[in-house]
Amino acid sequence: MLPPTTCFPASSQWFARGALCLALAAIATAGMLAPVKQAHAQGLGCGGRLVGVGDSRASLVMKCGQPFATDTVCIRIPRVLWTVPLHPREAPRQIVTEQCEYVDEWTYHRGPGNFMSVVRLQNGVVAQIRDGDRVP
Repeated sequence: MLPPTTCFPASSQWFARGALCLALAAIATAGMLAPVKQAHAQGLGCGGRLVGVGDSRASLVMKCGQPFATDTVCIRIPRVLWTVPLHPREAPRQIVTEQCEYVDEWTYHRGPGNFMSVVRLQNGVVAQIRDGDRVP
């Protein structure tokens, strides 16, 4: 950011520098006013009851019943490990590995002509709701 004396000098150079500062201010303001894309969690409607991210497994079963199908999937999570040097002159080394976190995916059949709904459960809580395949 330019210091105030650079944008508004007391000399006759004000017009050139002032115009530059006003242009920069306009660009910065336009960037702040630009629409922000927000991620909205998808919900699952079951008989007038809505299930959303953060609901418990028990709440999901109470509102939507038992799923059409269940599956356990592996989500690969990168982990960073550091080695301990054996000698004082050696530097620690970074090792990047992947660890598998198992989560449940429940599939709900929404009826002919509709998409199936896939609910991902992590630690007994709804973590994601997405559309699956379309049922003919």
